[in-house]
Amino acid sequence: MRLLHTADLHLGRGGERSLDALDALLAAAEREAVDALTVGGDCFDSAAAADELRPELRERFTDNDFDVLVVPGNHDAAVFDGNVEFGPDFRALSTDPVEVATVGDGEVLGVADRERLGEDLFFDVRERAHEEAVLLMHCTLDAGFGAGATGDEAEPTYCPVQTETLGELGYEFVLAGHVHSELYQRKLPNGGLFIYPGSPVSHSWAELGRRHAVVVDTDDANVQPVALDTFYRDRFAATVAPGDGYDAIERVEGWIDGQETDRSDLEVRVDGFTELDESTFDERLHAAAGPATVVNETRGVAAVLDHPIYADFVDRLDDRDLDEFDRVDDSEVVEERLVETLAELLAAGEVTHA
Repeated sequence: MRLLHTADLHLGRGGERSLDALDALLAAAEREAVDALTVGGDCFDSAAAADELRPELRERFTDNDFDVLVVPGNHDAAVFDGNVEFGPDFRALSTDPVEVATVGDGEVLGVADRERLGEDLFFDVRERAHEEAVLLMHCTLDAGFGAGATGDEAEPTYCPVQTETLGELGYEFVLAGHVHSELYQRKLPNGGLFIYPGSPVSHSWAELGRRHAVVVDTDDANVQPVALDTFYRDRFAATVAPGDGYDAIERVEGWIDGQETDRSDLEVRVDGFTELDESTFDERLHAAAGPATVVNETRGVAAVLDHPIYADFVDRLDDRDLDEFDRVDDSEVVEERLVETLAELLAAGEVTHA
């Protein structure tokens, strides 16, 4: 059984971007010659969005060489309550508590929308496990992801499950959704593999970097990320120290050169202290960043380096044996801290300029 797995498409959010992501997924599924495209929940952003898009989607979900298997998520569970038709290739595994789809020589077991796994469902799902079965669900693994990993979700810990619990279920692959941030894989205690593909399009600044889906081949237990030509957001962040100004600008240029600027929203965020004149550094940083939004929080340190307090401190530092002091063994670190502190005091007016 060969699958292309994705999740958290949120069709209806972001205008054409989510539809473009769907087209990219369908093209990737065709190119990878899979038996099915699986969606681990939140295919739609809402029931209203699904209703509006349904006529347009019927064409997309017709005459594909693969099935499209979807489990409900916390955003789109209500979409599948009625008798709705999205196309002959589209099938929602929404029967409570589980629904099974035959795919090639295997099965995809879909867990219906729920806030908790529960004991009864645990035993039901475990009883259905076999070597050719894959589990598809919308959940939060170990509730261990940092703030923002689920984007702007109102329910960041929806249907929490533990790694140990999934291992006890006995599936070789657990394909999931709900965490948007990035492709994530976790080995399960039974030797199986848990996979979050990350959202196929950046819905917010919590989802950084190019987006991916995942090809899962159960016959040879192979997992392969597939890059998607979809909209994404990314951020370059750096703290500049005196002497690093030109190097930071070169790094920004290199980072921009590696981006797909026609399908991305980029941000360059730089703080710290630069030896360059503030206006010069800002002008060159904007030029290097090109189409990216620039957040420049650097401050020039010319006034610091010329200040008599700095000169006096460095002279004294050169005369001291740092081995006499605990936790201090690098004069450059001491000087960097001095520059930072003195620059802050100058900016606050607590120390006068020379």
